[in-house]
Amino acid sequence: MTEQIYGWMENLAYYFIFLSAVMNFVPDNSYRKYIRYFMGILLIMLLLSPILQYFRLDEEIELSFFNYTMEEEATEQWENYARDVEEKYGTGTNQEEEMTE
Repeated sequence: MTEQIYGWMENLAYYFIFLSAVMNFVPDNSYRKYIRYFMGILLIMLLLSPILQYFRLDEEIELSFFNYTMEEEATEQWENYARDVEEKYGTGTNQEEEMTE
């Protein structure tokens, strides 16, 4: 248990070192708000990680993300297949016009 706490604290220290390095290398102030927003989301995830691990919600989130990406890939494959069929056989509008004539 103490090793997990030390690991979590170590990750927080790495986060703040990384944050300060990134903020020092940003050339323009207009980008700072976007970097702070992104780094804030990372900080929230980092702070919630022990809670998510304790309740094993991290596994549920990972499984949900995996299922979502698989659905996206399946949808993309079907769209590519439909596009190929349309290119091969036409869009169907000419066929409909031929049928009505």
